[in-house]
Amino acid sequence: MNVPIGPAAFVFRHKRTGQIVVVPNERWHELYDKKDDWEHTTSLNACGALQYIIDAKPAERNRYIKSLTEYP
Repeated sequence: MNVPIGPAAFVFRHKRTGQIVVVPNERWHELYDKKDDWEHTTSLNACGALQYIIDAKPAERNRYIKSLTEYP
């Protein structure tokens, strides 16, 4: 199986409203350049994350998914 190397998605959070937006490689710079409004919170390799979830044991899978959940 071929898994792309490097981030496949970028997660941004709006500083005033708290809105979460996930953008692909092609659009990340649009929000990154607007640092007054948007904060880059993380980058992720979606294919790698999904492969980890598929391959993980149930307890590891649940722990990983719980770590991805955002709490206010």
